[in-house]
Amino acid sequence: MNKKGFISTSMVYSFFLIFLLLLLFIVNELINNRLLLNNVKEAVKSDISDTTFARYLINRAEDISLVYHGTNLAGGANDGSYRFVGSNPNNYVCFGSDATSCPANNLYRIIGIFNNEIKLIKNTSVTTMPLVGYATNNYINMDIYPYLNEDFLTTLGDYQNYIADTPWYINGIPASSINDYPIAIYNNELGSNQDLSISITAKIGLMYASDYAYATDTTYYNSVVVGTKNWLRNGSNTWTISRLNSTTGDFFIVNSAGRIQSRPVTNSFQVRPVFYLNSSVTLATGDGTFSNPYRIEVAK
Repeated sequence: MNKKGFISTSMVYSFFLIFLLLLLFIVNELINNRLLLNNVKEAVKSDISDTTFARYLINRAEDISLVYHGTNLAGGANDGSYRFVGSNPNNYVCFGSDATSCPANNLYRIIGIFNNEIKLIKNTSVTTMPLVGYATNNYINMDIYPYLNEDFLTTLGDYQNYIADTPWYINGIPASSINDYPIAIYNNELGSNQDLSISITAKIGLMYASDYAYATDTTYYNSVVVGTKNWLRNGSNTWTISRLNSTTGDFFIVNSAGRIQSRPVTNSFQVRPVFYLNSSVTLATGDGTFSNPYRIEVAK
């Protein structure tokens, strides 16, 4: 074989080898892209399907009075939450019972969805009591803390396993903002005016003053907070977990007229436990009405 023939053959083999390597690279990229595309599809599918109870509600938000608090909501919290609003939305949940008809003691309502966790409040008060027998602003040292996180929690049996451990913030709200627009209450409680590194972690708490403020119809978000078209108003003095920042001995209540007012913690008012469901909780049955409340899937 002459040198020219040898060089030509070598060049053919080299080009063929390069072609094979290039082909392998293209095939490998196609496989990787296909895997990436499948992963994206699964992520999108998970995001838009009813994979969890929270996602089920979000997918139907416009039809069930569940309002998204994004940047486009005038007067909203702008925290990415979803909140039930109005005089009587279908946000009932039967929690803590497998009975065919839901016992009144197991009936809750959904305040909203926060970081994919559904926030529930007891439909009715479980007791009337002071927050504490002496003045304090530390939730974990209050008489209400062991009552909710020990006595009450125990009554839920295995259902307590579906409740998330949650930080509760009691930084304090100035009296000047409490009868203002909901956003003023929120910012002074949980928003831009607060240090949210200060918190107490527990399963059970109480509603925030801003929970009540934002349960009202959205047309009242730029009005002084009262009980107009607000499903959280129950006609009785009810404790919140929100503290007056100027003293250690006063917390806010929703009074019988639907206004938020501060009162000494030694007073006895109604207690409605509040907690967050784990983000993985899924829906079993129900349509959220009083007669057919939502029920979650429970392990058998």
